[in-house]
Amino acid sequence: MAPSSPGRPRRGRLVILGVVLTLVLALGGGGLWALTRDSDPLSLVKAPILKAQQDLSNLGKEPTAAPFDSSGTTAIVNKQLTILRVIADRRETLVALSTSSSASHAAWQVPVPDELAGQNLSCKVSTKTLDCGERISIDLASGINSPAKPSTVSAAPATSSSQEPGQQEPSGSSTSADDPTSSTAPAPAASPESSPQTSATASDSSPVPSSSDASTTASPAVSASPSASDSPAPASAPASVRLSETPSGDVPLSVDKDGAVSVNNGKVSGLSLDGSKPVWAARVEAPRKVAGVNLPSSREVWVVSDGLTVAALDGSTVLWSSELPDGAGALNGLGAETPPRWQMSKGAVVMAYPDSLRALDPIDGTAIWQVSTPVTSWAAGDGYVVVFNGSTTSVLAFDSGSSSTRATTLPTSAPVSTDVPDQKEIENASLDVPGICAEAFSGGGRGMTRADMVKQAPEKTTVTFSDGKAAGTARGNGVGSSISNTISMKATQQGLLGSTPVMVTVLDCNADNPTYGFDVLVAYNADKEMVGSLVMDAEANEIGYVSAPHMENLRVVGGTITFDEPQLRISGDESCLTCGGSASATVTAQWDGDSLELFDVVYHLPTQDIHRPSLATVQAVYDALAAKEDSRVANQVDPSVLSSLDQPARAAQAGDATLRTAFVPEGGKVVTCLLAGSKDSSGASMALTQDLPLGSIVCPITSDDPSKPWMQPTPKYSAQAEYGSWLVLTSNEEGFTVTDIGHKTN
Repeated sequence: MAPSSPGRPRRGRLVILGVVLTLVLALGGGGLWALTRDSDPLSLVKAPILKAQQDLSNLGKEPTAAPFDSSGTTAIVNKQLTILRVIADRRETLVALSTSSSASHAAWQVPVPDELAGQNLSCKVSTKTLDCGERISIDLASGINSPAKPSTVSAAPATSSSQEPGQQEPSGSSTSADDPTSSTAPAPAASPESSPQTSATASDSSPVPSSSDASTTASPAVSASPSASDSPAPASAPASVRLSETPSGDVPLSVDKDGAVSVNNGKVSGLSLDGSKPVWAARVEAPRKVAGVNLPSSREVWVVSDGLTVAALDGSTVLWSSELPDGAGALNGLGAETPPRWQMSKGAVVMAYPDSLRALDPIDGTAIWQVSTPVTSWAAGDGYVVVFNGSTTSVLAFDSGSSSTRATTLPTSAPVSTDVPDQKEIENASLDVPGICAEAFSGGGRGMTRADMVKQAPEKTTVTFSDGKAAGTARGNGVGSSISNTISMKATQQGLLGSTPVMVTVLDCNADNPTYGFDVLVAYNADKEMVGSLVMDAEANEIGYVSAPHMENLRVVGGTITFDEPQLRISGDESCLTCGGSASATVTAQWDGDSLELFDVVYHLPTQDIHRPSLATVQAVYDALAAKEDSRVANQVDPSVLSSLDQPARAAQAGDATLRTAFVPEGGKVVTCLLAGSKDSSGASMALTQDLPLGSIVCPITSDDPSKPWMQPTPKYSAQAEYGSWLVLTSNEEGFTVTDIGHKTN
């Protein structure tokens, strides 16, 4: 036998040492990677934890998440809130979902103004507010919107069209942003189910928070992080880039019109995409592996997709490629003009499929984890994912801790909460209604206006409903009353007053007598208690001239309630008691934390739409005029009015007093502002005794000054009062102008 070579044992030992070293490095590296992966608060490689499930069925049949802006932001996270832009039944709503609540309803909901539908929203979130321009400034705690400018929120039902849900109106077409009377709102830019053209950016004149209330711009790269008590948030998804026909310094990939992918101008073999669709790519950090074991070092790969196929590239090597099932491309916004929704962190690519939410391994494309559930839409923000299954939303959170509660499947519907009112129970219960609704103005008499009767009626009266109808307590001796009256539930919708779920109900308070019927608005909680109301007759008579005030097209979004008031009489219309009018109004009421209050009124005239001015703003202008501070309001008062204020009043009761001292006294109060009707019109709180130009708004004034008794309103008709003084306004998009000061002459 030949003697063994002296070099062989050494070579054998080196081989063994190399294998051991490789295993040690592999095992050590794998262990280090595992530790890094498990402790990394920015990782998506572990399945998320289900935090809350909430129901959005009040918004429509199948609400979907829509981006806030052209960068594709779908969620804004602030402490315990995940804020989404949701589209349902062709309408848009801002929705805040709470991750700390067991309730089955959203924390708050605020409708997106018609003017902003389909546009990018430039939103900033601070510790207290979400500001998205002059028309949206929402208190994060209460969900109350206090905008700097009035806006239009449509009440009429959204109309169907030939477009698929989520698609924008064609360029140049008329939408509700151009025509406030339009009931079809365009979808926001970059809806997940469409490939819209880039829309115009919304106004960038949003309020600037003070230095003590610093804000953070909501974007995929920067958004408000959860508080220390929340789960740690993963890093924002790497910016997705749309591939062009040439590479750049940062993006070596390109795609030609035939769908061929190249890396640094070298064509990639084994991968062909649809060149007619936008192709998106994102860079992902992935671990290196030896024999299936993760090493401590990592490499960068590119994930690309055209909405039909998804693939991963390491340099010019195709690591894997797979066809997406039907619907997956649309769910993730792939193949569209705006950035996709896929989420990425070191070692994971999170995507939605019609049957699940999955994290894919960027090296081999296998599923690292999967949460089984039907998915109709989804959204993601720092640390959170919201999955839509029809009207049920599931809020899931990522963290790096050990937990046995990580989701593998989701319930198919939100849990039923006992704090949500049941409509059938409301329709068959003994309930409180506003006292004037039960009495139906039967307590009226000579010398009493309807406002007087509202004041004298009890605050509430209990009646018993059966299938939505109840007998009132009318006594038969008032104006327009019947011997008995029926109270009927005309419409009901679920709402949210603060944190209290309610059933908002329109009551017809004299259903047996349509000529003199009138509506009130009532909100009932789950205990069937009346927690809010709006007396429609008194309020409508402070809005305009109408024979029988009615609420049509009820729309409830959170604490915002919108309805249409039809047939308002205007200049040129007949003035008989039962005559209809040629104008209408869209009325918005809002929960202010304590009660339902009128928030905005938009008048729809045959020639234009105008907003009713804010009473607080009109009062401020009046106070300045009364105090002789004319220079402060010179841009809101016609010069001819300013020059007449210190001229003789030319009224018998005023003697030698000036117009200002007699009819614009200090301490005077602006009672309301309403659209002017024709001379001697009836059906409003104010008896109008002069013809005014079409579109004029009148604001009656009162004063408690005993030396000016003519400033006290006196009954002229059984339903109206005659005031001693009133402002006449014209309204436009920039505000209003005082064009006259009307007053009694004797």
